[in-house]
Amino acid sequence: MKRHGFRPSALFTALVLLALAAVFLLDAAGTLDLPPRVAVPMTSAGLGLAALGALIARSARSRRAGPPSEPSDSPAGDDRVRR
Repeated sequence: MKRHGFRPSALFTALVLLALAAVFLLDAAGTLDLPPRVAVPMTSAGLGLAALGALIARSARSRRAGPPSEPSDSPAGDDRVRR
């Protein structure tokens, strides 16, 4: 199995979407009374928070990677180190 890096933005997005799903399920079950005029802004705010978390994580990841390397004039594939 291929290993993959930890992406906190994906975890944060999943938690936001699960919270929204729980609220909508409680509304459908009759436990919570969620007016329709509140549902759309709440969903937009949740997705906006998830997007903000993804941008912050991406920004932090790009800072740790350092400045981008300058492209070389060699053809693609020839700039790898060979041993």
